[in-house]
Amino acid sequence: MGKLDAGVVSALAADGYADAVVRVRNPWHLGYVARHFEVAAAFPFINSLGIRCDRKEAARLAGMNEVVSVSAQSRVNALDAPESGAESKDDKVFGDKLRASQIAPDGAVETERSDAAEIFAAKGLTGRGVTICVLDTGVTPHTDLSIPRDRVKEFRDFIGEKEFPYDDNGHGTFVTGVAAGNGLLSAGAVRGIAPQAEVVSLKVISASGETGAFKILEGMQWLFDNFRRLNVKVACMSFGADPLATADPLKLGAEMLSRSGITVVCASGNSGVGGLKSPAVSSEVISVGAVDENMKVAPFTSSGIYQGVYRPDVFAPGVAVRGVDA
Repeated sequence: MGKLDAGVVSALAADGYADAVVRVRNPWHLGYVARHFEVAAAFPFINSLGIRCDRKEAARLAGMNEVVSVSAQSRVNALDAPESGAESKDDKVFGDKLRASQIAPDGAVETERSDAAEIFAAKGLTGRGVTICVLDTGVTPHTDLSIPRDRVKEFRDFIGEKEFPYDDNGHGTFVTGVAAGNGLLSAGAVRGIAPQAEVVSLKVISASGETGAFKILEGMQWLFDNFRRLNVKVACMSFGADPLATADPLKLGAEMLSRSGITVVCASGNSGVGGLKSPAVSSEVISVGAVDENMKVAPFTSSGIYQGVYRPDVFAPGVAVRGVDA
């Protein structure tokens, strides 16, 4: 039972079946396990397979020397705070959509996107030559990302397997705009921090704002395989799941990307004190919490101690941040 995550045990007790992420000791063990079980997905970058198993199969897996752990497939949510403020046709006000929010050199919070963008533009920090990968609900070909040239250099859909970019939720487009929108549609009023950056959009979250760990890991695996080709320097993960006590697959995946040279930025969560989410619990990513306009920690933002270390690593404006609407 030691190799079985509590979530797997709970699922097996409930209906006799569980979706599990099975981690093996070495890459060559992947094929061995795959020959004996029904594999739904493969994540070789973390020596893991996605398997649907019953009680008997779970017991077999736990008894195999080749298997390190059997973890439940976590439910993952895009991290939204309650909306506040008003909407217009050009922009929308959200809560915890803060991936590119910054603090000015003098320590003052820049709550307007255009102000922050101007500060960094004055220093020549526009994102030129950098590619940002956003793992989220997708991206709409918004004016601020597509004109005068299309900066969405690649789109992959792990939910609906569609070819062309789309966003049936809006979260991913907002996050992408905060990071890389050029402000064209709003005449510069709503602009991202890196308006010249290229974007890779991976749709790993459904229209409902929810997904399973298998889809997130599929996106991470694709990024691991392709980040050098696409010159991806930053990965943005504004989603979270309850962390697992042992062998958390989302945490392991984010860490492998970080060890490969990608700067991985994760939202800490929207569950308040003690509610840290994975993969932001990892010490190998940049975990970001939210503050309001008065530099007060937002009540919804997750914080706490994980494995003896306080999270999040940094706080940034995350209340009434303006960005493009899908």
